[in-house]
Amino acid sequence: MIFSAFIALQSPKYPAPQFYLASESAFDVTVPPMFNTYEVVSDMTPAVHSATSVELENGNLLSMWYGGTREGHTDVALYSAVFDQSNNTWGKHKKVLDRYDASDSLNRYIKKIGNPVLIKHPQGPIVLIYVSVSLAGWATSQLNMAVSYDEGQSWHDSKRLITSPFINISTLVKNDAVIYTDGTIGITAYHELKGEFSELVRVNLNGDVINQYRMTSGTNTIQPSIVVSSENKAIALIRDSSREHQRVHLTETKDGGKSWSPYEVLDIKNPNSAVYGFNDAKGRAWMIFNDSTRDVEHSRNNLALAVSDASFRNWKTVHYFENPNLNADVDAKYAYPWLTKTLNNEFNLLYTVDRKQIKHLQFNQSWLEELL
Repeated sequence: MIFSAFIALQSPKYPAPQFYLASESAFDVTVPPMFNTYEVVSDMTPAVHSATSVELENGNLLSMWYGGTREGHTDVALYSAVFDQSNNTWGKHKKVLDRYDASDSLNRYIKKIGNPVLIKHPQGPIVLIYVSVSLAGWATSQLNMAVSYDEGQSWHDSKRLITSPFINISTLVKNDAVIYTDGTIGITAYHELKGEFSELVRVNLNGDVINQYRMTSGTNTIQPSIVVSSENKAIALIRDSSREHQRVHLTETKDGGKSWSPYEVLDIKNPNSAVYGFNDAKGRAWMIFNDSTRDVEHSRNNLALAVSDASFRNWKTVHYFENPNLNADVDAKYAYPWLTKTLNNEFNLLYTVDRKQIKHLQFNQSWLEELL
């Protein structure tokens, strides 16, 4: 609360937040169902994880992820590649940023870097938010922002986001951001140092923090995934990092993200793993998740898809992208789903397999309709 007041005094006057709703082509019922499987990258480095993507102006897909010896290693770097829609192939990956580049850009020591999030801004640029750590572990992390004005070919110098006037640590990111009608960005951040809670951090394209809206008042609620239903209304699906519920949490806003309802516990299992929510062309809400609890030995050996009714409280699992036989003794781990919906109502799902491969599934609205 103290920092929110500090931000309000320091920032120029911005209008009350309203979510930006991108225009999309109407769903064509004559288009046949489509489902394709691709591989973004495999065995590039000993470990790859946390893929993110955006649609480019020409309809291609830009993806970014981190790779290195293992999560948190000093050799971890951010890499990118482009999926060419004309021939359905992923191009060669390239290194975008490592800790030395980040140190030079931010003019400070960077020990390691982590999760990237790409944001396609309606005014044209692509925004990159990424996590960095200067000391200790992820709980002391900070957020940084870089902007590309040439579709991800090059990136301007990074800027550290000031999310606290004191020590400015313990802020991370994993899921997609929201855009506001005034062009500002709502970053779905979370904190791990004390309490583990979610927060919506509103910034402009210059990397200035305008407002911060607390999303959860409890603990063990991290990595929010926001599903917008109107200019003012949205829900957030939240990872449960506790052992108490082991279920996906939900909170709701009716004022553009300024305030959020007390979180509710859904009847959707969650083994302390990331979830991802999205809208289809008909306005229905969907969720991608691991259908298990953390008490199970192979808690991430499946990846499921569920659809909600209009209340967002009742969810039905309709498909398994991985391992439909939940009793199978499978060691594979599927994690960190990310989905990009294109303007022509196609969906591109990226996720990690055993932290060695990033898989890409592509399907359309007609395929979703067949599941209902």
